[in-house]
Amino acid sequence: MPLLLLKGRTAIRREYSKKELTSISKSLRGRNFEKLYVLDVDGIERNKPQLDIVQSLCNDFSISYEAGPRMGANVIDLVVAGADMVYMGTYCLASLDEIEVAMSFTEGIGFKIDWNDGLQGRGKGIKGASLSEVVQGAIRYGAKDIVAPVEIVGKVKGAIGDSGAVLRAMADRPGDEKMTDLDCASLIVNHELLPKEGKPQ
Repeated sequence: MPLLLLKGRTAIRREYSKKELTSISKSLRGRNFEKLYVLDVDGIERNKPQLDIVQSLCNDFSISYEAGPRMGANVIDLVVAGADMVYMGTYCLASLDEIEVAMSFTEGIGFKIDWNDGLQGRGKGIKGASLSEVVQGAIRYGAKDIVAPVEIVGKVKGAIGDSGAVLRAMADRPGDEKMTDLDCASLIVNHELLPKEGKPQ
């Protein structure tokens, strides 16, 4: 699944112009990609998601959208913008139990593990908890779809156990995209790191 990274919007400049978005969309559709993971850094870091970008793309792709919702109710705007799946990440969540709140609005809720040489997050049930405790807590609150960076897929898989949750690996750094032998439901790869032709095998 291609990953589109959004970062750097200003009051007068969009991250991608309409022409750039059309070009990216055409290229990915021409290679038979049907799903797109949008990682909105402006939403995560500044609580200013670029909803118009998702609205522009939702007619061409099934959108998985990570925009940093802090509370469960924050997912409503992301769903209205056109997201089929909204990911709540450990970095932004105010509390792990907000997953359950979000599930009351839509079943399309996933859980993203933010990792940088350790678990990232300050929320209740995340800060000070082990990776295994956080994954199992997210599943207990209703998460059935989990995204983790490629370097911790094995650990997350162990924590998921036989719960039935789906695990997806994210490859957003150069070199990560070559890790295609991971036993996951899908590999999410920065669209700029994808091979120029066809889909990665």
